[in-house]
Amino acid sequence: MSTIHGEHQLNLKIIIMKSKFGIIGKLNFLQNILSSLISHLNPAIIHNVEKYWAIKKIVYLNTLEQQVGDYLEFGVFTGSSFCHAIRCFNKLERFNPNQRQTKFIGFDSFEGFGELDDFDKHPFYIDQNFQTNFNSVKKRVKKTVNNKYKFSLIKGYFEDTLTKNCKEYNIKNIRIAFIDSDTYSSSKLAFDFIKNNVSPGSHLILDDFYSYNGDPSKGVSRAFNEFLTQSGYNYRKILDYGMGGVAVVLYK
Repeated sequence: MSTIHGEHQLNLKIIIMKSKFGIIGKLNFLQNILSSLISHLNPAIIHNVEKYWAIKKIVYLNTLEQQVGDYLEFGVFTGSSFCHAIRCFNKLERFNPNQRQTKFIGFDSFEGFGELDDFDKHPFYIDQNFQTNFNSVKKRVKKTVNNKYKFSLIKGYFEDTLTKNCKEYNIKNIRIAFIDSDTYSSSKLAFDFIKNNVSPGSHLILDDFYSYNGDPSKGVSRAFNEFLTQSGYNYRKILDYGMGGVAVVLYK
């Protein structure tokens, strides 16, 4: 009797649950269609859409705090994120009287990674996946800026362009830094470059944070942890986005 009673109660719970969800809960074909659409979506599309939302949120938070300084991006690639950040700054000008003072500076070889150490090697991080045309990217950014903001695209491998300090690029304070350089070595150079020019309230967007099978001793994650130790900054995570990106705000 107890087994029959138990089965009866289980069936009753299932019926009640289905009734709460209504007819939608019974339409398996709709769920199958949705599942099929999502499974067919290119992961890069999902990542980029969520990345655009992340940039919008970070620019909004940074703007509300009346931050001043520049936007830096390490790993510009086709310029899509760089241009999106400019658009977000432009649309949020009314919240910060200092908005137009922001300069946009992007660093990239525009030729891929070059020779990687064994420690940095990854099956996806190869030159063929990250080569782009510098002149086309510059033209795209110039059209987006439309003479409203100053920008610079610094072409070259990080070991050549980031050996200078921020002052040599006329960078005094960094509002937002987008680290999209994938490997430990290149991210390390980017963090070393910015560590003396960020301040409490600076926001960092870290793409590919969970690469290398999530190993915190590799990739962007390792470089970020070393940056925290060397700079004395703490951080609060604001959000996760896409296929492994995070955004944080610094404080002391």
